[in-house]
Amino acid sequence: MTEPLNIAVLSIHSSPIGTLGTGDTGGMSIYLLELVRALAERGHKIDIFTRVLVRGDAPLIEYGSRIRIIQLQVPGTENLVKNKLFGYLPDYQREIDKFCQQQHASYHIVHSNYWLSAVVGDSLQFTWGCPHLITFHTLARFKMAARQDHVENPLRVEEESRLLARCDGVMVATATERDQLATLAESAKTPVHLVPLGVDFDRFKPLPDAVEKVTRSRRRPPVILFVGRFDPMKGVDTAVKALALLDEEIEPELHLVGGDSPESEAEARLVSLVSDLGLQGRVRFNGSIDHQRMPEMYRKADIVVVPSYYESFGLVVLEALASGIPAAVTPTGIAVETIIPDLNGYFAAIGDSRSLARAMTDALALARHQDPFLIRRSVQSYDWSRVADLVFSVYSGALLRSETC
Repeated sequence: MTEPLNIAVLSIHSSPIGTLGTGDTGGMSIYLLELVRALAERGHKIDIFTRVLVRGDAPLIEYGSRIRIIQLQVPGTENLVKNKLFGYLPDYQREIDKFCQQQHASYHIVHSNYWLSAVVGDSLQFTWGCPHLITFHTLARFKMAARQDHVENPLRVEEESRLLARCDGVMVATATERDQLATLAESAKTPVHLVPLGVDFDRFKPLPDAVEKVTRSRRRPPVILFVGRFDPMKGVDTAVKALALLDEEIEPELHLVGGDSPESEAEARLVSLVSDLGLQGRVRFNGSIDHQRMPEMYRKADIVVVPSYYESFGLVVLEALASGIPAAVTPTGIAVETIIPDLNGYFAAIGDSRSLARAMTDALALARHQDPFLIRRSVQSYDWSRVADLVFSVYSGALLRSETC
């Protein structure tokens, strides 16, 4: 199939234009916007359905050529956390149907992101008669396996299994997740497609060599960068504890980008931990930073730390490596497939601050002599153009299968 498609993208719980690094807004938002831009450049038309986060916001945003963001207005849900949204999903579906009737809109494909959206997509597939594809981004059973203290609603586990069996295909971002899903998907006879995320190489890149050397010579002490939500699954507390174990002669700073707000419980716990370890002068809380400014943040850092217990992908790893910055990581998400010790970073055991301190020390040493452009070349295949081609191939295959049924 080569003709342009009309694509309905569902992201009910998380707005792709929300503030990154807060609440439920993170790498998925970057994925959605970069993917739809690349698809639109190929002539496809995309409508992204999401919830309005601020009452009174415009219900429809023209987001560049051939892309619309439809902010669904369901009273009382603007400030709800995602775990409270399940009961309102029929309301969101009705709002989508109302929009389609008013706009005379129809679609070739429904692409749901996260299980809550997939519940809506499952119903729309039945009424619209078009293939339904799902990118779960995270799966409850895998998160619970990653941390013994992590609890998920049994309803989510049940729904994810049901949706996996009913949809026309699932897209996963890493080979690890594909292998984890293999048995479940095989019994359900659901195709599983490996489609990684990408990185914008025009924006995330090292400084020119001369500028890099001058910048690093002026930057003392070294900077370790963490980017992400302050969710326990992200392991930011492990990074803080590891910082306390580093050689006193190095005395790097840990710069934290993300979190919910200075008033959040998660940030309060981190502030308390920093105080208990006597690190007040070495940990900087930068708050949420617009993604447009993130290339600058990476270039100001010596290394990036990704101490997660679980990642369905881990976009920060790609952005750091594309910027020529080594990484100290746990073996989760795309790090398993991209980190090569002594070339672009080092691994640490999950939840082990001593192991992470060693990985951070080694990464800092690597940063002092490694060519940033050599680090960048290690991820050169992860561009959004290739991702869009893979996604379109999945869409086309699903449409062909639906036509032969």
